[in-house]
Amino acid sequence: MKLLLRRGFRRSVVQDRFTCVNAVMFRRVWRGTNETVLALSETEALAYRVRESDSDLSDPFLVDPDLALWQCGGEFLDVAGRLLELPAAPGHSAFEGK
Repeated sequence: MKLLLRRGFRRSVVQDRFTCVNAVMFRRVWRGTNETVLALSETEALAYRVRESDSDLSDPFLVDPDLALWQCGGEFLDVAGRLLELPAAPGHSAFEGK
């Protein structure tokens, strides 16, 4: 979790209104993308990347598969690590703002 915060993610607590599940959400806008990690527990998490223009912040639990550039589910440390290992989205250089 500390690594995500050091990499520019902001932490908040969100609730899925349909299932009444609370999750810790880590989110950042990075090089034209919205990157999100939802930690439901130590063993259950969802991470995804969508274009910033395709982000729907009203319900972070729903990700349109047609809009997702990448998504992964599994253990928190695994999915967060995989997200951090992704290269910048196409069309964004490594020298653009973080």
